[in-house]
Amino acid sequence: MFKRMTIIISFTWLIVLGVVACGGSNSNNGAADTFTTIISPTPSSSPALSSPTPSAALAPLHITGVVIGVSPSNISNIACGASTNLVFTATITSNSGNPGGQVPYTWSINHTNISGSVTFTPGQTTKTVAYTLSGVVIQLGSPSAVSGLIAVGNSGSSITSSTVGLTGVCRLPGPFQVVHLSISTNPASISSIACGTTINVIYTATVTIAPDSNAGTVQLVWSYGGSHPATSVAFAPAETVKTVSVTLTGKLGRFTGFPRPVSIASTSPNAVSSASGQPSGTCS
Repeated sequence: MFKRMTIIISFTWLIVLGVVACGGSNSNNGAADTFTTIISPTPSSSPALSSPTPSAALAPLHITGVVIGVSPSNISNIACGASTNLVFTATITSNSGNPGGQVPYTWSINHTNISGSVTFTPGQTTKTVAYTLSGVVIQLGSPSAVSGLIAVGNSGSSITSSTVGLTGVCRLPGPFQVVHLSISTNPASISSIACGTTINVIYTATVTIAPDSNAGTVQLVWSYGGSHPATSVAFAPAETVKTVSVTLTGKLGRFTGFPRPVSIASTSPNAVSSASGQPSGTCS
């Protein structure tokens, strides 16, 4: 009885051990825990994100040039003594692609300084500024008395324009025309000079034009013997008297015909003739 019980117990343990062994196997049919290893895929190397290329920085504003003018620049059509306004104009240029900004400038008109400024918008390359000099009385000396220039930019980085002024001559009321011609000689007399002496006689013509006239040139023709050489004399504005000369050389004698009489005539701007002239007296 005891022996049978021992056998039954031993058999039972074998069965239990067999079941345990089967449960611990790697069979997928059992209810044992299954361990799954999950391997994450190696992340692909994505391209580096490039930063957007910034737009090129705008170049700083700087002045590249300045051109100046004045209007009117020629006063030939303005009557002397008349009052007029003179407008000085400057064109200022800057570099392209600039960010804009304010630019100071200083006019120098008749040695008087006048300051101001001009604003460039971004990318703008040209600006024009003007200054009016009011109530200028135009006279013969105005071209040398009126002038102006402009300096543009900051101290140490500026451009100065050329100097502009007036040209021409204001209009005078008098006509440019010859009103008188006369002849004088040197020597004035040959009475004290021995006959047979060779001398130079200078004939000087005095040309007189109307007062208050503008500049011009008088065309003249000498007449002596059979010769008629041409000459001219230029007048500046408001000048009324000018002289022109010719020198003749000869031997004094009672019958040599020397010194001979000389005259002169204008052909332009109008025709006027002088009386003939020669030294007085006779050689001794």
